[in-house]
Parts: sequence; C-alpha cells; structure tokens
Amino acid sequence: MAFQTSCVSAANIVTGLTFQQDVVADAEGREMVQHGSALFPIACYAENLKSYSVAWHWHEEFEYILAMKGPLTVDVNKTRVTLQTNQGVFLNSGILHAVEHAGKGEALLHSGVFHPRLVGGMDTIFWQKLIRPMLQPDAPAFFLLDGAVPWQAQVLACLREAWQAVAVEPFDYENRVRYYLSAALRLLSTQCVGGKTKVSQQEQIAAERMKQMLRFVEEHYAEELNVERISDCVALSESACLRSFRQLLGITPIQYVKQYRIEKAAELLLSTSMKIGEIGAECGFSDTSYFTKTFREIKHCTPREYRQKFAGREQSLSRRDGGRASAPAETAL
Repeated sequence: MAFQTSCVSAANIVTGLTFQQDVVADAEGREMVQHGSALFPIACYAENLKSYSVAWHWHEEFEYILAMKGPLTVDVNKTRVTLQTNQGVFLNSGILHAVEHAGKGEALLHSGVFHPRLVGGMDTIFWQKLIRPMLQPDAPAFFLLDGAVPWQAQVLACLREAWQAVAVEPFDYENRVRYYLSAALRLLSTQCVGGKTKVSQQEQIAAERMKQMLRFVEEHYAEELNVERISDCVALSESACLRSFRQLLGITPIQYVKQYRIEKAAELLLSTSMKIGEIGAECGFSDTSYFTKTFREIKHCTPREYRQKFAGREQSLSRRDGGRASAPAETAL
C-alpha cells in the first residue's frame, strides 16, 4: 500500500492509495518519513504541480521522476534540469533537490522513492554489483533520461513498469518491482565507472551545511528570521551563508524563508477553515497586507483566490511542497 496521489479527483484513485502525514526530519534536514514499508521500502506518487511545488529536500533513498506532461524543472544541487513530456531523471541517494512547474497549465509527474535495500541488502551480490557503484563519491548526482538514447529508453521503460506495478498491485507485484528496478540500476551503474562527476570534499561539506540550514528554516519559519540567525545555526558568516544559498539553490536565504512560509500557508488554506489573517500569522507574517502581497508574488493570486481555486483537492507529502520565486531585496522577516 504505497501509492500516493496529490491534486486528484476520486475518479483517479487506484489500488494502494494512502495519504502521508507531515514529514519528520532529523537535525541535518534529512527527510525521515518512511517511503513504503520496512518489508517493501518503496512509495510511488502521482502529482500535479499546477498548484504547488516540491521543496528543497533530501533523503537516503533513490528517487526517479517521470514527466507525464511537461515541461517541469528539477533542481539538483547547482543544476537545473527541464523535463519535457516522457523524459525523466533518476536522483542518487543523499542529493539535495526540488521540483516545480516550468510553464503554464498542468505539469504531471509520476515518481518513485525507494531504499537501495529493496534491490538487495549489503551482504548480497546485488548490492555489490548494482548499488555500491551508485553510492561511490564520484558517482553522478543524477541521470537525465531521454527516450532518444537507447540505454536511457530502457531505463525509462523499467521505471515506468515499476511505478505501474506499485500503483496497481497485480499478483506478485513485489517481485516485478524488484526486477524492474534491478534492471534499471544495472544500466545506470555501468555509467558510474570512471569518476565522471567527482565531488570535492569542500562541495560535500557545503551540501551538508545547506541541509542543516534548510532544516533550521523549517523548524523556525514562524519566528522572526534573518540571515544572521540562519548562518549562526551552522557557524557561518552572513556573507558565506548568502554565497552558499546562491551557489546551491540559486536564491537568497530570505527568499527561501518567504517561499517556505507561503507554501505552508497554502497547505493551511486548503486543509483548514482558518481565516486568512490567522494563517498569515501562523506562518510568520504579522501583517495581513504583507502576507497577501507576498503570496501574490509567489503564487500569482491572492490567498482567497487560491483557496477558491484549489479547495477540496488533495495533496500528498507536505515536504513535497515549496517552490522558487523572486523576492524583494533582502530584509529580516
């Protein structure tokens, strides 16, 4: 029972539909939610990015994203990848990433998040041949998948079959899923030879610091935040903090705070009957007018219009909410 949907109607509900509660993360910002079950650690998602985005986050599991209707963008560390319809991306373990709509209209994706041990534990030949090459320091952070390239087309086909098996749950689907994921990893692991994208120790430290800063924002977004507080949580100077956000996420710390607050507000608009002013205050905005102005900048509509447009639609992982938007000059919030 590991299929989840967001922004779907009752007609789209299929076998295995479940809904996830708020995500719990550790002190470093690692997503602690269990994807699937301990015996079958995989969860699949069907998501519509029209009304929300997937915030910056990371997890130990592998993840694949299939663009069912593009374009949509996937940000991986310092790289922005635009996926067109039928393209995909495979994200390695422990990689910072975010997903958002790249244009107007609907942007539909299918994704799967699974722990490497689903393919084989550390004491198996499957781990040695399929998983270990993917987890080496010089392994790629992600693989862009395009059907025009033969081996990538094979990977896409395997990932689609795995997603469909989890969604529909036919007889013996667990073995089917493991088979297709193993086949995909066999093709991907052969691309890890040769140290094509070796990551320096300095880059690894920067990524770990960023994870901690994102977690700090997620824990304190309702409070007054500025660059000094965010940088202090990892013992960085303010200038180094600004530089880190711009280099890794392409935005400033306060822009991230704003968009995170707005996405939490969007959740409350759809899941509660709280008044708009109350929601703004709950999410760190002491002034309702400023809350409405900021909401419009990021969502391109007022909170009231957003609630009227998307009320009643269901959303999955709260950690899969977020987004990126331009913001005014840096100020304390």
